[in-house]
Amino acid sequence: MNATTADNRLGLRLPAAPAPGQALGLWTPSSPAPALFPRRYGRAVDALRTAGFDVIAAPSTGTNTGIGAARSAELAEDLHRLLRDDRVGAVMGTTGGHTSSTVLRYVDWDLVRSAGKPLIGYSDLTSVLWAALSQARLVSFHGPMVVSEWGEWGGPWPYTVDNLRTSLDPHAAPVDLVPPPEWTGESLWWDAEDDRRRTAEPGSWRCLLPGTAEGWLLPGCATTAAHLFGTPYLPDVEGAIVCLEFLEMGPDQVWAHLVQWEDSGLLDRIAGLVIGRHFRPRAAAGGCRDFDEVVRTVVGRRRLPVLVDVDFGHTEPRLTLPVGAHARLDATCGGLTLLENSTVPPRRRIV
Repeated sequence: MNATTADNRLGLRLPAAPAPGQALGLWTPSSPAPALFPRRYGRAVDALRTAGFDVIAAPSTGTNTGIGAARSAELAEDLHRLLRDDRVGAVMGTTGGHTSSTVLRYVDWDLVRSAGKPLIGYSDLTSVLWAALSQARLVSFHGPMVVSEWGEWGGPWPYTVDNLRTSLDPHAAPVDLVPPPEWTGESLWWDAEDDRRRTAEPGSWRCLLPGTAEGWLLPGCATTAAHLFGTPYLPDVEGAIVCLEFLEMGPDQVWAHLVQWEDSGLLDRIAGLVIGRHFRPRAAAGGCRDFDEVVRTVVGRRRLPVLVDVDFGHTEPRLTLPVGAHARLDATCGGLTLLENSTVPPRRRIV
């Protein structure tokens, strides 16, 4: 089998790691953050270049229709251009929002698969990553984005950068993922208040329900994942270690999302559950703040290992989790291990 077309244990194609000298393609399928926050966007691009990444921005980056950076069909064509461009080694979303799911019907998923380039993002880009799995059968990466992570005052968090590089390394596995030494959920309004480093505090990952499991990773934002129910873009979750993160929610809202997974029958088909560290959590309407009890209630008698407060959501710093990669969850000991590489060696560039 050709090294650049290798499949993993799930039968998914592994993308090629970016070759030295290849650029990072910047894509904006969700909110038009580069246009709305030009100072932070410029700082992010400078930080990427300082870290050794050249950048090639898609044509609509920096434009604004009032809802997105461009019409959905144009945004899909932006992706196609980046995938066809030999100078681009990987594609990273600039930021999240609410409308990436409107782009999916226009994407050429055969091109996504044949191009075999890493797609990187989180939050609203969950829809793109999960569709890449279901439609292109390609491993992608639930990881940092341009404006949100690389635009941090003082540069991106080293933990975030190190985890991204490790996830893209074709020779790194197995990798034991570990919590960061500190984290922050502080919110500073972009281009108005983000002129200092955010305040951080110590944290750890917690076992909520003990047990171990092996399976493939399916990380994402719960709100965006809910948009895919009833569509062809929702992957088959059989044997998955589902990693869900929630932002600005109370326990009542989290309960509703988890019950959707339960009532759909999907909760009975997964191998394990990982809950991300809550970003700006709220109390329920009645005053309850007990997220743990909500998860225990929905899981019920199922023998499902559950690890919580894991750093892959909207708090900083953050892991990069390969979508579709084989992993081991040890909720009892608070561990998560990547068991296989998620890229193949870079293709030889033609000059």
